[in-house]
Amino acid sequence: MVIRIFKCAEEQGEKKGERKLFKTLVKGNFEGFDDKIMELIDQAETNKIEELSEKIFKIKDLKELEEELKQ
Repeated sequence: MVIRIFKCAEEQGEKKGERKLFKTLVKGNFEGFDDKIMELIDQAETNKIEELSEKIFKIKDLKELEEELKQ
């Protein structure tokens, strides 16, 4: 039981870290990002964040990123 709780906490920490790193990538690559984008990142599934992290440098602008996050 304790191991499961620890594993769950560890997974939550990893997800939080992935989101934080992705937000840093967005801030570094796009000017004019806003709270709306940050909220979409917070709401996105972990697998979506992973997918977008791999192709962040191919995304042209915030509008394209926003569309990707909404899918």
